[in-house]
Amino acid sequence: MTWRAGRQGHGRRRLSTTGTLALLVLLAGCTIGPSPAPDLVVSGAGPATTPATATSDTRPVGPGGPGRTAEPLDFADCPFDYDSTGPTDPTGPTGSERTFVIDCANLVVPKIYDAPNDPGTFSISVARARAENTPQDAPMLVVMLDDPGEHPASAIAAVAGSLPAALLERFRIVTMDYRGTGDSAPVACVSGATADDILSLGADPASDAALQLLTSVSRSLTFDCGDLAEDDLTRFATVPTADDLDTLRAALGAETLDLLGRGHGATLGAVYAERYPGRVGALVLDTPADPRLTPQDRATASAEAAEQTFDSFAAACADFDGGCPLGPDPRATVSRTVAALGDSGTLSNDRQLISGGSILLATMLGLGSPDTWPALARALADADTGDVDAIANLLLAEATLPDAGDRLSAGILYACNDSAQRLSGTELQQAAATAGEQAPLFGPFAASTVGLCAGWPAPSTALSGVTAVGAAPVLVLGSVDDPVTAFTGVRSLAGQMNSAVLLSWQSATHGSYPASACITGFVDDYLIDGTVPGNDQLCPP
Repeated sequence: MTWRAGRQGHGRRRLSTTGTLALLVLLAGCTIGPSPAPDLVVSGAGPATTPATATSDTRPVGPGGPGRTAEPLDFADCPFDYDSTGPTDPTGPTGSERTFVIDCANLVVPKIYDAPNDPGTFSISVARARAENTPQDAPMLVVMLDDPGEHPASAIAAVAGSLPAALLERFRIVTMDYRGTGDSAPVACVSGATADDILSLGADPASDAALQLLTSVSRSLTFDCGDLAEDDLTRFATVPTADDLDTLRAALGAETLDLLGRGHGATLGAVYAERYPGRVGALVLDTPADPRLTPQDRATASAEAAEQTFDSFAAACADFDGGCPLGPDPRATVSRTVAALGDSGTLSNDRQLISGGSILLATMLGLGSPDTWPALARALADADTGDVDAIANLLLAEATLPDAGDRLSAGILYACNDSAQRLSGTELQQAAATAGEQAPLFGPFAASTVGLCAGWPAPSTALSGVTAVGAAPVLVLGSVDDPVTAFTGVRSLAGQMNSAVLLSWQSATHGSYPASACITGFVDDYLIDGTVPGNDQLCPP
């Protein structure tokens, strides 16, 4: 399979939330499935408050210091291939696409903040979008959606177009690339052959063949990315990107940062609040991961939750049109298919090798979209008869999109640089066995993804817990049955942060804003009017 690298005209890009590439390389940093939830509310019930504003004299200081300084950004016309047309209002009726006024700038940031010697700089792409009816001097809201490598700057119209009209009437939307991605010192280091191998990993590293392939892939990633990035290899991580965010704040001329983050963008926002609590204005974190957990812990939790989500899928299967194609015991059918394909697998018509691990990955992907569960069931049933084309299509859905290889490289960079955990082959097999005891179907495979970073050098700045002492109120959003970022991790992060307000949605959808009208009401009131909702509320399906 040919993996697309580099941008060749973006067209009207959609923003993925459960993409194959991001899920695989960040699997150890995500979790899947249901968990306990608070009592249900219908809408905006609960006491609301208005946040106090800190002055420069009373502003709390975190590990990042009092705040970065920067020259004002010089916005100008964007490159010719930046599309200015975005999708329709996600909260309104279907209609015509929306056109935005867009402009762009470059933000110069140090490779290493506060270094005694000057190691040089990176140039970070920044883009801004304004709806045609929004004032030119409207306040700016920074939006960071999903995973590193999504090229948010070049997809600025898609970023803005994913937001409700009410928000676009109030704000100009600003986004930036993660360092090391997009047009910002990109490190596109994953070859097509290595990418194909990643999609064909074995189901359990206890097998010699599966462990050998995983070791080979890890070695290729380390050498290829190291050869391209050289001394900068470990400088592409979430902590320095949070510092880049504060440099952006300063360059925009803002005393505080207003930020909406989703997925890894939400985790980035939490790290920002920890490093610069006094610079937090309004902060919305939609489905953040818990940065305290090791990749091994997260992989095990991911597998456990996937088992629960699979049980829901299996229970629903009998009600699909025509009945359940997986028979009376979907779990047994999938287990049989995984065992039959094993490590050697079989080729699809597109020449993609589909192994037992590929089946598990495709299943975890499919569980993320309940609306497509019938199609997932049919694809798994086909695979049980030896026809793996539908599974291959699911795995390769994004591989032919522009920048697919770049996004995979970015995911590897951040997954490996955000954690110091490195497991030997023996340790990885032990971790897989432990995960298998708690999650028999998905555990060993989920644990094996930790091995992708086995040969990576120690990171300069690994993730850790966040408290954000002194920060203004922060909204933390999570879906109770989210198949990508488990509610347990969202709740854990909210519990760490001193000023967090947790809002939950009774749903399996990844990302609750603006998908839930109830959540959207809370968030819009908070961002537009400064109204902070009561803590620990649950919105209905």
